[in-house]
Amino acid sequence: MGDRPLHCSIKNPILLTVEDQKNAFHSGCKVIDVTFPNVSSPETQTVPISFCERVGEICFKNYYTAYVSIRVKFKAAPENGAEAGEIKWKTCVRRMRLMPSPHKESGSQDYFAISKKQFSFEISNISAMRIILQQPSPVWKEFRIEDLRLYRSSEMLSKPPPLPAWLTEDSANSTKHKLEGIPNLESISSSLQELWGLSEEMAINQSKTEIGRYEVDGCYEVNLLAYT
Repeated sequence: MGDRPLHCSIKNPILLTVEDQKNAFHSGCKVIDVTFPNVSSPETQTVPISFCERVGEICFKNYYTAYVSIRVKFKAAPENGAEAGEIKWKTCVRRMRLMPSPHKESGSQDYFAISKKQFSFEISNISAMRIILQQPSPVWKEFRIEDLRLYRSSEMLSKPPPLPAWLTEDSANSTKHKLEGIPNLESISSSLQELWGLSEEMAINQSKTEIGRYEVDGCYEVNLLAYT
């Protein structure tokens, strides 16, 4: 996408562990929290949020992550008895596969772009995002995603400047507009043909007699030879 990345705060990945009375087990799961500083916290906001944050694409480079899931935090609309403004977490991307096989190298360091086509719903009016990384294979000691960037929806992108009228008009009306400072193409073509004809004539009439480098009227010039 050509838009600038969204201004957001991306926290460091947190490794989730499973602990018992003796040991802590590696869960193969990490969580990355993303917050949007320009959106007020829904828990403390008493006035409805006027700024609607939209996410249209999520780009990153993989580093040995097998699956990724994305959950967003937003204000739910009044639906099925839920109160307006109720805070909810909802999964928009569920266990998307990044590596064909968690135990093999393929796809481990590829670039990915998750767009609206992969979202289960439109991501708008959100205050936070949680990205869940999973790597069930014990082969890789480290896994993460790098260069994480979020972009706005395509509807919010600025429209490109319109093309000049002389480029969009029909050929019938194209003769009305002439570019200033550019001569007529027909005159340029005729001039080039004349130059080509003159060059051909000079090539035919060129003398084949070799001229000595230091000869003047068939004799050598002493002064010219002295400077060589």
